Amino acid sequence: MNSVLTQSGSLLAGHHTPIGEQKGLVLFNRNGQKVIYKTFQSGEVMPTHHSAEEVLVTCLAGQLELELGGSTTLLEAGDYLIIPAAAPHALRCRSDAKLLIFR
Repeated sequence: MNSVLTQSGSLLAGHHTPIGEQKGLVLFNRNGQKVIYKTFQSGEVMPTHHSAEEVLVTCLAGQLELELGGSTTLLEAGDYLIIPAAAPHALRCRSDAKLLIFR
């Protein structure tokens, strides 16, 4: 019989402030890899910044514009965008939004 090593758990296990009462919450952190839940209010902006690692941004709710490489992409619930490592990017929220960020 082949043995497969697996690991599982809950992203919300342990004591957390209820989601929605904070701007960001690290749901998972293992060996530097993170899953982050973030909320933004309509009109909120995140100025140009970058990450040393590749980032996957998944929009769970709302709408936001993400500027990357000289173009702007509209993300709505269910959309995702992969941002290359070290790529400068900025964000503008069109309506209250919830994101999952994997980096």
